[in-house]
Amino acid sequence: MRTARPPRFDQLRLCVNARLRRRSAFLASLALLATLVSLLAACSLPFGDASSAPTPLPTATATPRPPTPEEIAAQMVSKMSLEDKLGQMIIIQFYETTYTPAQQQMVKPFHPGGVILYGYSMGTAQQVKGLLAGGQKDSPIPMFTFLDLEGGYVDRLAQYLGPRMSAPQMAASGDPAVAQREGAKTAKDLLSFGFNADLAPDVDVAIVNGPDQYGRTFGKTPDVVTKYAGSWIDGLQASGVVGAPKHFPGLGAATIDAHKGLPVVNRTKEQLEATEFGPYNALIASGQMQMVMSTDVLMPALDPKLPAELSKPIITGVLRDELGFKGVAITDALYMDGISATYTFTQAAVLAFEAGNDMIMVPWRPSMVQSIITAMKTELQKGKITQEQIDASVTRILALKIRYHLLPGASGSTTPTVTPNGTRTPSAELPRQQAA
Repeated sequence: MRTARPPRFDQLRLCVNARLRRRSAFLASLALLATLVSLLAACSLPFGDASSAPTPLPTATATPRPPTPEEIAAQMVSKMSLEDKLGQMIIIQFYETTYTPAQQQMVKPFHPGGVILYGYSMGTAQQVKGLLAGGQKDSPIPMFTFLDLEGGYVDRLAQYLGPRMSAPQMAASGDPAVAQREGAKTAKDLLSFGFNADLAPDVDVAIVNGPDQYGRTFGKTPDVVTKYAGSWIDGLQASGVVGAPKHFPGLGAATIDAHKGLPVVNRTKEQLEATEFGPYNALIASGQMQMVMSTDVLMPALDPKLPAELSKPIITGVLRDELGFKGVAITDALYMDGISATYTFTQAAVLAFEAGNDMIMVPWRPSMVQSIITAMKTELQKGKITQEQIDASVTRILALKIRYHLLPGASGSTTPTVTPNGTRTPSAELPRQQAA
């Protein structure tokens, strides 16, 4: 028989058990506290005792960003003399078929940014190659070497390689890939002679059947012109030759030849924006237009006084500020009749630079180059042209040369090797031929 426990015993047992539970919880808390203290001690950095600091975990090192062509160009510009900067803003023309001492005198002392050949300076294929190579050899900064080659009847390589498609023929194919292939072929042919820049494509929208644009335009609407000119310049530039769409702000409504007089286009700004500016807007937005050629046309709605290529409201106001063009702006030949009837070559060159152009075309004698540089120094002293403007222009020029591998740059490209060429006595007269 089991004896019953008194009530006080049960109460005592319960009290003891409660105390034991509290003691266990207290001991567990002490253990946890000790663990936390040890962890905190291990993670803290004792003052004055760097040796006890834990070894940090390795972290990923950020890869330095390579400099942009503009940054490389700006560094170069900061080390250039004023004379060399001004030389880069001039495109000369060779007027003989070989690299004579007279032509060398335009290159060696002035270091021009570019050179162009016209038909009268193009002898045999080998002479063309030697002429360009001779000029490049004397150029510390390689020149843009220009040709005016659109296709059709504006093709100064046809005498060597046969004809190629014109802009209207490319558009009539109905296939932009045809234009792209033509652009790529043009680049290959140009490079084989030593040319690296082309005054093309013609992106004028054919509003009238003007005498200067027949057989040269891609179409009568901005969309058609943009489609085929854009494909053509894609092929050209992807193959290593820079293109210069022309003739900004547009000759599609001109009724006289800009080579023989000054066209006047009386269209409203709204009409110009809707039509003539269309291809330029599109090619700037797509990044395809890295160089542009302006021309001598008077558009009273934009500037009632000055031809477009000499007009600050047009080159800076419209092209730069409104359309957002950040590339290299060059002029047409400043001895064309629409300019030379009013201005001397040097006066036109200074006005073109004041307007916001980066490069002018095309003196053909050393004295002409010297006159431009002297006049520019005078304008700089007067404050009509600023050092910042000159530096900005030369930075754009050099950055474009870096992009097309004429100068070492971010891509690691090197300057092409060129060889000297023989010389002969220079001719006395310059056969006058103008840019198309």
